[in-house]
Amino acid sequence: MRKEINSIKNKTVCEAKKLKQKKYREQTGMFLSEGYRNVLDSMKKAEPETVFVQKDCNLHIPDTKNSYIVSKEVFAQICDTNTPQGVAAVFSIPKERKITVFRVLLLHGVSDPGNLGTILRTALATGFTDVVLDERCADIYSPKVVRSAMSALFSLNLIRVKDLTDTVLDLKKMKYTVYAAALTDEAVSVYDTAFSKKTALIFGSEAHGISDELLAISDIVYIIPMNSEIESLNVAVAAGVSMYECQRQNNFANK
Repeated sequence: MRKEINSIKNKTVCEAKKLKQKKYREQTGMFLSEGYRNVLDSMKKAEPETVFVQKDCNLHIPDTKNSYIVSKEVFAQICDTNTPQGVAAVFSIPKERKITVFRVLLLHGVSDPGNLGTILRTALATGFTDVVLDERCADIYSPKVVRSAMSALFSLNLIRVKDLTDTVLDLKKMKYTVYAAALTDEAVSVYDTAFSKKTALIFGSEAHGISDELLAISDIVYIIPMNSEIESLNVAVAAGVSMYECQRQNNFANK
């Protein structure tokens, strides 16, 4: 039986509301997930710390130890969206692990939360389950990234580093081939690029791209062919095209 909360000053509500701020996520090791499908799918992979269901919500969410029915006013305080679906939950931030897989994604300054969340979902779909993000990237557990990534966050090994340079050098020592998507004179088409078994893909922000330092230590620089009227692709689209091409090549090779 869910307990009921009707006060916006309730301690549990106030603690959940604070998680919209990065400093409180870092202090507590917790983050807030909003939306029916997001919460439901996440609960299949991790035990929530707290679940909030708006009083008039007709969507079914399984009962948990700390599960609450809250008023519309209270729920609005907890959530980040203007039109919430009536379901939210607090989860622990997953622990980082060492890189062990053959496909690694490296993100350099991807600061738009929507793009980052979309890239993370696509990474899971294409087998890039280890993702390394530098400090210029958007916060993984900010509300908008969580909504965009959905429950993919619980199936990915998300590693945060200050700078990607050491990561790239370490991967090269581990016999990964490092590919960078960038518009340079030396770049080859992604469709003429042979992706190796141990692959690391680097993507930079739309505004600044990949730094010269990272390009210099990458093994292969490639481009995605485009109509001449288009200067660049959205980074989430470019990452998606690249990861699916890598998956296609590996699937074909394994037949």
